[in-house]
Amino acid sequence: MILTYDFISNTASGDWLTAEYKPNQANEFGKTQLIEYDADRHILRVRRDRLGLQTIYYAQLPTSVVFSTELKDILAVLPNPQIRAHELAQPIRHNFPIDKYNTWIEQIKRLRAGEEAIVDKDGLRLHIYWERDFTPSFQGTKKNAIAETLRLMRQSVRNCIETADGPVAVLLSGGIDSTSLAAFTKEIQQEVHVISAGYKGNKYTGCDEREVAKQFASEQGLIYHEVELNEADFEQLLDELLPYIDEPCFDVSCMAQYALYKKAAEMGFKVILSGLGGDEQFYSYVNDNAAAEALRIRREHQSLFPLKTHKKEFITFMLKHWREIVFVNKPVLLNSRLVNGWVYNDYYCFAKDALLQFNDDTIHFNELQLEHQFLDTDGLNEIYDFVFSTFANQLCVYLGNKLGAANGVELRYPLLDAELVTFLDTLPISMKFDPKRPKQYQKDVMAGIVPDYILYAKKRGFEPPFEFIRAIAARYQYKHIQATHKFFNSVVADKIIDNLLYE
Repeated sequence: MILTYDFISNTASGDWLTAEYKPNQANEFGKTQLIEYDADRHILRVRRDRLGLQTIYYAQLPTSVVFSTELKDILAVLPNPQIRAHELAQPIRHNFPIDKYNTWIEQIKRLRAGEEAIVDKDGLRLHIYWERDFTPSFQGTKKNAIAETLRLMRQSVRNCIETADGPVAVLLSGGIDSTSLAAFTKEIQQEVHVISAGYKGNKYTGCDEREVAKQFASEQGLIYHEVELNEADFEQLLDELLPYIDEPCFDVSCMAQYALYKKAAEMGFKVILSGLGGDEQFYSYVNDNAAAEALRIRREHQSLFPLKTHKKEFITFMLKHWREIVFVNKPVLLNSRLVNGWVYNDYYCFAKDALLQFNDDTIHFNELQLEHQFLDTDGLNEIYDFVFSTFANQLCVYLGNKLGAANGVELRYPLLDAELVTFLDTLPISMKFDPKRPKQYQKDVMAGIVPDYILYAKKRGFEPPFEFIRAIAARYQYKHIQATHKFFNSVVADKIIDNLLYE
């Protein structure tokens, strides 16, 4: 859908004004009107939801401003689109866009989470109307905090179900997040459908949790559906899904996601509840936790200088943290590899001789500085806010929304509820985070609701068959990028460029 404000006539028009537009999250329904147009005063307001779960793009044209939820819709009306080299290369390196404002097309920008655009005869102005606040203002006990967390989680699940426009299913992986949603859904309605997925032949047992999911479904009286994904279909699926993707967002599981949503739609489901967000809200990532702790120790070490005024504190600190100080290179290395370190080698093999010519510009990828630095981070919350707003939002939610919509199903994420996020942000770090036990607070919250064999199981991701995907990349012939090395991200980037700028 397109929405345009014309500066010559000072009026807004477009199908976005007449359509019933809703963000994809139930928690925003009725609380934040995302589009307001005062035709008498000629003022248009376009807001992005508080957590940024629905992407809104805009571009300033010679005589107008145009908004859309689809980058490709705006790209179609740009007279001379230009590529932003850094914003194209950065997601190839990191899997997702890190810049929250600029897109890979020079003229197209994003509204940031909790930001509104105000347009009138005087032009375009941007204003942040809501942002996260990590001030530990909660004054209650941990028991009080757990009770309120449970209330908000249940409320979010209920909102997602009660506002659904059709049959609802829960994605059930066998992990804490998805089983929590299934359990809460069972409290609301008697008949609960859950969908689990695995690979044909069950070759990837390290990440296949179907047996655990089936056991939980049986114990809870859930209606269990199983989808078996066939790696032999992945190449066809990749070509089928890419026309729906208009940003360089790279996830090797996207073919499996697309196939899963397609089969869910064939079963008749219109809304799918996903447990996305639990890892980011409850500090699940071991590497991120270690990075935050290393950086905290480094800041504490630096604060003890000059030594003449902190001798006793320095001795105490060194007795406790000498290992971290001796191996001081650890947090330095984390600066370059913390964000998807497994892509690091592939990208730099690619970038050695990779170039892209578009219009009159030539992009030399080896000239671009892409590493994200955490030198001045405030600690754990800042690292997780970064993970939340980039990986969770600009990759996982983006792909879920696009791939779900491509199949006529809507993905909803009850754990990414603005009220739940706001409340958790107010809790003291000491209450909600244990550096030795990831997600311990969530485990305390869900004790007695989710069984221990799930709460305390080893964390496993839903990993695709990497060797098969590498083989797909190896067979591909670049159309626009020139490079010796090929890997999944560079191949998909070339395909996106071809789809959007050359067709």
